[in-house]
Amino acid sequence: MSNLISPPRITERLLDSDELAGLLTEAIAGNHTICFNAPGQSMHPFIHSGDKIFISPVTTETIRLGDILAFICPSDNRVLVHRVVKIQKEYYFTKGDNASSSGDGWIDFGNVLGRVTRIEREGVEHRLGLGMEKQLIALLSRGNYLVPMLIFYRRVKRGSAGLFSS
Repeated sequence: MSNLISPPRITERLLDSDELAGLLTEAIAGNHTICFNAPGQSMHPFIHSGDKIFISPVTTETIRLGDILAFICPSDNRVLVHRVVKIQKEYYFTKGDNASSSGDGWIDFGNVLGRVTRIEREGVEHRLGLGMEKQLIALLSRGNYLVPMLIFYRRVKRGSAGLFSS
């Protein structure tokens, strides 16, 4: 008879926002990167619902315009993952890329849990929205130009597909 220890079973489980915040806080405090599947469409098209997003530790000195931060929203204590569109010292104005609203308001660094450093969709890494273009995306979002541009792009894409099909 063998005394081998079997590895723990990995299971999926839905977490509420408090559990997710606690898990992120513990992992980041230990200087670890943690990943979870993104719920919702607020960051579409750069992050899709179900994409695996990787959150890593961040310091106030390294946060830049266009970074995507995981944070606790002060108004309702939910964990959100949105893009920085303005910075004033240790305060960050965030907004979902797919949001036509004015944004989440100013987030104090004390509410920041970490920064998105990687996105996987169906097992493939996606960098769009995390590279140099993130600053342009932030500026377009801040000026409320991003969502209308994306809508226009989708309409053109749908229309051009019909032009070339037989």
